[in-house]
Amino acid sequence: MPLDIDPSILGREFDRAEHEPVTADALISFAIALGETYPCYIQAGPELIAHPTYCVRFKGRKFFPDTLPETLRFQMSFDAGKDIALGVPIRPGDVITIVSTLHEVYEKTGRTGSMVFVVVRFTMTNQRRETVAVVDNRFMYKGLQA
Repeated sequence: MPLDIDPSILGREFDRAEHEPVTADALISFAIALGETYPCYIQAGPELIAHPTYCVRFKGRKFFPDTLPETLRFQMSFDAGKDIALGVPIRPGDVITIVSTLHEVYEKTGRTGSMVFVVVRFTMTNQRRETVAVVDNRFMYKGLQA
């Protein structure tokens, strides 16, 4: 691993946040803003569910664990994408809990030099402890000395 990352910090919970109950209005507004037309996303009622990308609205209180080396914690990073694995649909009234873990740290070399990637995983569950989504947030650092 680059930068002498202690492998024991991988997969360890570093933040937990619980959000207010999801409202039908919030789900509908989000879907309409995307230009969605499917009734299950834009019409109130028992069939209403969140658009699949609604889960990216949820955040924890901390972006990175305190155990991440200072070389990374205090450097500027770039959003390098997200991978989303969906579970059960989010519905009105759901209370979403996010558990944040440091999932992966790896180095790559590209045309412009070396890059370090940090992947923070948000595991999101509802009040029934059902997984609604797992989002891997990838951040890229350039020009770090390993």
